[in-house]
Amino acid sequence: MLFHPKDTQEVMQQANKSMAHLAYHLHYFLEHQWNDKKRVWEPSKRLKPVPILSELKEVGEQLRAQQEQAMVEWAQVGHVKKLKAHLAGRIVHGLGAGHVRETSLTIHPVYGLPYIPASSVKGLVRHWFIEAYCEGDENRLNEHEVGREVFGTQGNKGIVHFHDIFLIEGLQLIKDVLAVHMKDYYEGKKAATDDQRTVPVSFWTVVAREVDIYVTAHPAASQSDEKTARLLEAVALWTKQALTEWGIGSKTSSGYGRFVDVDDVTEKDFLPLVQKERTRLEQQKKEREMIERQKREEEEKARLALLSTEERLVVEIERLTDSQADEQRSKDVLYQQVIEQRNKQAAIALQAYWQRIGQWGKGVSKKQKQKIDKLQQLLNDE
Repeated sequence: MLFHPKDTQEVMQQANKSMAHLAYHLHYFLEHQWNDKKRVWEPSKRLKPVPILSELKEVGEQLRAQQEQAMVEWAQVGHVKKLKAHLAGRIVHGLGAGHVRETSLTIHPVYGLPYIPASSVKGLVRHWFIEAYCEGDENRLNEHEVGREVFGTQGNKGIVHFHDIFLIEGLQLIKDVLAVHMKDYYEGKKAATDDQRTVPVSFWTVVAREVDIYVTAHPAASQSDEKTARLLEAVALWTKQALTEWGIGSKTSSGYGRFVDVDDVTEKDFLPLVQKERTRLEQQKKEREMIERQKREEEEKARLALLSTEERLVVEIERLTDSQADEQRSKDVLYQQVIEQRNKQAAIALQAYWQRIGQWGKGVSKKQKQKIDKLQQLLNDE
């Protein structure tokens, strides 16, 4: 850890932990050699083997589970397509980005794993779409209704979201070499002659067995769920074609970054997880509603306990429903309590209830008419 920041070096040594972040191994853990002309230490041209530590593998597994769970939760309110793809060979993404060796590799800043950013995936599929459906003319994308809805324009965002692709399963970093011919010519020092020395430049490539690819969408206010689902189905197909026909990352013309066997596993692998999560959420909702109902009942019991017998009778009548059981109860038990207590407030509440359910006035039975008469007599007493 000689060339690592001092504070990080101290923390890692005290914790007795290995550095499970590939960016540190690519940027800091370098062999250096002394440049006599410049009087400085410079990175060696030889690449040191980069270990795929067990801690990094654990991070990768947790990351994959976390991403899958996030997509399952998204699917509760939106649309998700899941693809599984296999790399045909090696991939190198971000070769030209800034790096101490001038040959970089895209490493996630948080998780420390190689990945393909969502912006690169969207850019690839968008470019493929323009070539396939807009005759290669960027300006015609705004005129294409499907293209506008999917990829968006300067004035409106697209409804489809692309996500980072993480290179986790079977991850390896393998050294490769590109040769710079006629270096002096490219630097403007000499003419392009065959006697100039070839300069080999080492760079890292990534190998992974298979990757998970997600594309998602939320339906726009102006269109139906069915239309959104159809658009996402089309985008999943375009993504498959772009990755297999063109590849992604650097040096695709040399065969890097190509994918094979890109399969839609939404129905087989993903939707069962979505249904399981939906069932869990429904059960959780029922349990929450039951707890809330029990809490309300307990609060109501506590409130009623503070009332007098007459006041509780009024509340009980006011809470009656239109069910047959409550109607019968109002004519038997509750009616008897109103008469026995000579409770005028309860009598008013019972009168309002019978009027509401059609048991007051004309058309009622003889027995009910007698109860109404007694109730009115109670109400008319001084």
